[in-house]
Amino acid sequence: MDNLPLQPPLASDERFTRLANLAAERFAQLDLTVLLVDLVDLVHASALPSLAEQFHVQGLEGWLFAQDERQKRKLIKQAIELHRYRGTPWAVRQVLRILELEGDISEWFEYGGKPYFFRMDVTIKARGLGEDEFNALVTMIHEYKNVRSKLEILTLWLVNQSQIPVIASTVLSGEITTVLPVLHDSIEQSGVVNIGTGCWSIEFVTVYPEE
Repeated sequence: MDNLPLQPPLASDERFTRLANLAAERFAQLDLTVLLVDLVDLVHASALPSLAEQFHVQGLEGWLFAQDERQKRKLIKQAIELHRYRGTPWAVRQVLRILELEGDISEWFEYGGKPYFFRMDVTIKARGLGEDEFNALVTMIHEYKNVRSKLEILTLWLVNQSQIPVIASTVLSGEITTVLPVLHDSIEQSGVVNIGTGCWSIEFVTVYPEE
């Protein structure tokens, strides 16, 4: 810390030399990266709302739909490009993609509708959507769409994906019952001369379950 650029009247004073050395040591320990607010990936999270206002993506222009800090930073980084192509289907799809919402646009000439009308299908995964959020989503679409175009239908597809496997089993069983008649091993008869005839037969009856 020698040879500090002090003015001659101050350089001759040992007190100012010590003060300058202490200040230089303290300043060397400061983290100057916090001043680089335009580096959105590095700036402190507390500065993100101010950057969102500066780049005009706050509120219903996407900020209210951002679920975490990562989406907020991504929205700010692409704010200039979103405003450059504002009024195009690409801008509408892109802002939804940034917020991890899948959106598909069908323009009037693709489905034979009224001129300058369009329809949208938005897929929402792993989250719900209340009435206020639905109205805010419609407002956000109007923020980025062409002023001339009119939203005719907005269809929401709610998809729930679970990591829990589905296990199923089935058992198929049957029973065969055979009913046999009572059998006599022998027949004995005694008496005065008797003449008779006899018949011995066996019948097998199988009863199956009804189809």
